[in-house]
Parts: sequence; C-alpha cells; structure tokens
Amino acid sequence: MFGSPPSLAIMAKIAPDPRGEIPTNEADPSIEPQEENSRQGSKGSKRSGNGSDAGMRPKTPESSGKAPIKTNIRKRQSALFQFSNTEAIKEKVRQNKLAPNVYDVKNCYKERGCFQLIAKNPYFENTTLAVIVLNALWLSVDTDGNTADTILTAQPVFVAADIVFFTYFSIELFIRFFAFRRTCDCFKDPWFVFDTCLVALYAFDPFVIGIMTAVQGGSGLDLPTSILRLFRLARLSRLTRMLRSLPELMIMIKGIVSATASVGYTMGLLLLVTYVFAIAMRNLVPAPEDFVPSGHPIYGNEIWGDGVERSINTVFFSSVPEAMHTLIIFGTFLDELASWIIPVQHQSTPCFILSWVYMAIASLTIMNMLIGVLCEVISAVAVEEKESMMCDKVHEKFDTIVQELDKNGDGSLSWEEFLAMLEIPEALDALESVDVDIETMVDLAEDLFMEDGEPVSVTFGEFMEMVLDLRGGQEATVKDIMGLRKRFNKKFMNVKGKMDGIDSNIDSVDTKLDLLLANPQLLGF
Repeated sequence: MFGSPPSLAIMAKIAPDPRGEIPTNEADPSIEPQEENSRQGSKGSKRSGNGSDAGMRPKTPESSGKAPIKTNIRKRQSALFQFSNTEAIKEKVRQNKLAPNVYDVKNCYKERGCFQLIAKNPYFENTTLAVIVLNALWLSVDTDGNTADTILTAQPVFVAADIVFFTYFSIELFIRFFAFRRTCDCFKDPWFVFDTCLVALYAFDPFVIGIMTAVQGGSGLDLPTSILRLFRLARLSRLTRMLRSLPELMIMIKGIVSATASVGYTMGLLLLVTYVFAIAMRNLVPAPEDFVPSGHPIYGNEIWGDGVERSINTVFFSSVPEAMHTLIIFGTFLDELASWIIPVQHQSTPCFILSWVYMAIASLTIMNMLIGVLCEVISAVAVEEKESMMCDKVHEKFDTIVQELDKNGDGSLSWEEFLAMLEIPEALDALESVDVDIETMVDLAEDLFMEDGEPVSVTFGEFMEMVLDLRGGQEATVKDIMGLRKRFNKKFMNVKGKMDGIDSNIDSVDTKLDLLLANPQLLGF
C-alpha cells in the first residue's frame, strides 16, 4: 500500500505524447547536443535510473562509429583591390573614432581663460579660413601686379596687404599658443607646427629681406629673388586646413591616394600589352623601301598636311619605343585616330587588323576597367568619410550630454542616466539629426542596460555603437546575425541554469518523499 511510487522523471519518460507516441532517449540527429541537454535536463539521470546517462550524452563521431568530420577553415579573401569591403571600413572607422584616446587639440587647451575661449570658438576658425582664402586669391594679384624686388620699392597697396595678412596670422598663432595648457604641447600639434613654419616663412619674405636691404643702404641683395618668390606658393598650403571643413574635397584627395596602387597596376598591364603589340607591329610593318605612294590626295594633304605621303614604318613604327608611343597616343587615348589608322589601313592590312585588336584591348577594355576601379575607390572612400563624419557628429553631440549626466564620474552610462538623457530636448534632437528612431532605441536599450533583470552600466563607446547601429538605412550583416545568436545563446544558458536549479530542487523533494514513503514511522503512523 505504501510502496514507493515511480519518480517524476520515470513518469515523464513513459507518458505518451499528444501524438500517441512513447518518447525515447534517442536524440534527434537534427538537434544540437546543447539543445538536447537543455530539453532533457542535466539531473535526469538521478530519476531515470541507470543507463539514462547514455541518452543524455551528446553523440560524437567517435561514439557513433562515424568518421570524424574534417572542417577546412579557409581565411576569407579580401575584396578586389582591398577597398570594396564597406562593412570592414565602417568597423575600422568606428574603432578609430571611438577609441578612448582620440587626439583632439582642444583637449590640450586650458579650461579657463580668454585665449582658450577664442581658440575653441567656431567663429574664430571660420574667420581664419576666410582670411586664408583671401590670402590665396591675393597671391595671384600680387604675382601679376607687384614687380618690385623687395618690399621697400613695392607699391603701398601691396605693402599694406602683406602687413595685414602677416599680422592676422601672427595674432592667430599667438592666441593658439597661449591657449595650450602646457607650452610643450603646442610643438606636438602638427597643425600648430605647420602654421608656425608658414608664419616664419612669411616673416622672411618679404619683411626680413626688406630689412636686410635697408641695412645695406637700399642697394639690394645678391639673392635669386625669382626663386625666393616661388616660396610664396607655400602660403597656398594653408588651404589644406579647409579639408576639415570640406569633406567632399577630402573624399577626392583620399580617393586619389587610395587609387594610386590600382592605377599603377592598370598602367603596368597597359604597358605590357603595348610592349607585346609594339613588337608584333615591328615584325609586320612593311619595310621603307617597299613603300609605294598611293597618289591619293587624302593621304598627302589631309593626313600629312604637306602633300607628301610617307611610310608608316618611318613615321609610326621606326623602333619598338616609337611603336609603343604611337600605340599609346593613337590606339589608347584615340588622339587624331584618323591620321594614324587610315595610312596603316592603306599600307598594311595585318597591321590594320592588329591595330583594331589593340584598341579593343587597351582603349575599350583596360581604360574602362580603370574607370570602374576608380569609381569603386571613390565609393569606398566616400563610405569611410561619411562614417567618420557621422562618428564625429554623434561623439560631439553626446559627449557633453553624457558627461553632464555621469553624476558618479565612473565614465559609464547607467539605465537611470539613460532615462534622464531622454528627457533632454537637445539629446532627442541629436538622435533625430542622425536618423535614429527613439522608440526603437528605447526597446533595444532595455536589452543593453538590463542583464538577467538587473540594471547594468555600459561604457560611452558601447552606447555610441548602439546609436550608430540604430541609424536608418543600416544593412544587417553576418556579424550582426552572429552577435544576435551569441546573445540568444547567453539567454538560453541562463534559462538552462535556472531550470537546472529547479530540477535539483525537485530531485531533493523527490528524495525526501521517497524516504518518507519508505519509512512511514517518520510521519507518525
């Protein structure tokens, strides 16, 4: 009457499922071992008796008698010319922009004082750029109108212009110098060193040269003034500071630099093809003594221009280098094509056919392939620059807001601080400016700031990553799917751990019940 009842695990194993089938310990081969273990529980062996452990173990190739599966892990090849992988470019830009120690000269400035206030002011930077543009335009006027050797004999308008520009650049350099927190930091800033060299060069020509001339009595210096005037072109290098304000121009310049290797490979292929066809032309072209003038006026007047018809061997293919020059100018760039192809057609049919083959390969194929490569380079550089500008924009807008909300000063963002940030109108406007859906961000932020139901803090870099990933128009990649899989696996493992704890408690209760049923005197019967 008081016999031991079957345990819950055994009852679960022998109970039929809704389909009328009796479940077994045989694992479904389509189910991964981790999922099988999660379904059955790690403590099932205690309640199911001996032999159930074998059903719990994941099958391996050795245990199932199958040969082990060899997986050949192949390294993913880079894209063509190593610039078409846009996702890798974005990841690289984010790592560089969101690094903890990104250099910014404003971080080296003082926190108080009028000089740092002026140096950080955007109006001061824009005014400097405007003066740089005016100085570049005035340089053309000075080159055409100022014929004096020194500033002492120059017209007053040119003297006044040099004084005004030099004074402004000196004051601008003076303000930036005293804005630095430490004096030695100014010599570590590339732009400050660059501008210092330009101001020193501006001081030398024309002011130092004029002073030296006045000291010698105005007789002039025995210096190559024409060469010294060329150094004034260095003032135009200040225009490079405009690259920070004109990102489209930066895209073009970086595209030229990035395309250098690709253009070099294409030109090498073109020279190789040209060299092969030049040798073929030299072997097929008729000898000069075999040339017979046609007497047609089009060849003497319209082609050669002087009424004298000449041999293509002498004019176009006298040597291999000359043949290569001819093929590149006429066959690749198609410059004055009729003046080359018509005499070739008249004097040598094999050379005429070979010329058309060369034009199809060089001009129509290789050159158009180069255009495609350049377009790909510009597209990749544009992606990099847009991502860089977006990272700068997001970092600039949220850096100050996060610092104000970070009350404990730990450099991280908590769930409470995130909710407080959503109540700031400037933060909401910043999110909308970078095309981030606020409602979607709140939904995903719960997963970012919560772990197992407990609030956690995230770093500023992790928060910036979330903001950048939530922009509209972002494409899902394999990396995103793998990240989602990793998060789900983590959640499943947490659930499995909790289920194991419940399973252990059930085992304990089951053991105590078996003990009580086996010993009824413990119950007072």
